[in-house]
Amino acid sequence: QMYQEKVLGTERLRFLNVSRVTAVEERPDGVRATVKSLVTGEETPLDADIVVFATGYSPADPLGLLGEVADRCLRDDEGRVRVERDYRIATEPGLNCGIYLQGGTEHTHGITTSLLSNTAIRVGEILDSLLDRSVKSTSDEARPATDGTGSAVGQSPRPGSSGL
Repeated sequence: QMYQEKVLGTERLRFLNVSRVTAVEERPDGVRATVKSLVTGEETPLDADIVVFATGYSPADPLGLLGEVADRCLRDDEGRVRVERDYRIATEPGLNCGIYLQGGTEHTHGITTSLLSNTAIRVGEILDSLLDRSVKSTSDEARPATDGTGSAVGQSPRPGSSGL
């Protein structure tokens, strides 16, 4: 919506990052807010119908969405969920599924993980991890261990076959 309005020259929605509201004046036809850039120090008056203060957020614990499975996810010494390099939550050995995070990894991957500009890279890393695990899982199931004669370890040759 914001991009479309900007292209059409009808910009009604504006985001002013790294700034501070220094004054708000209610008027009969709306609101006038004065916004100061924390980068340049420039103050800009803005006439608006409404002003929304988006002052940040507190990230939620991602395990709250997992119900009983959350008890099988590992935490670090500070009680935060342990996240591997590929954004997969570290779990107890018996839990075979992969649980990946798209956000909430600042404590393990740094503040850049919250940047939207890194989304494509993060998704690519998660996809690579899924594909790598899928190939390993499939190859492990498809190729049982052999004893060097072609027979699967722990299995007798089928009746009527030489076992080779």
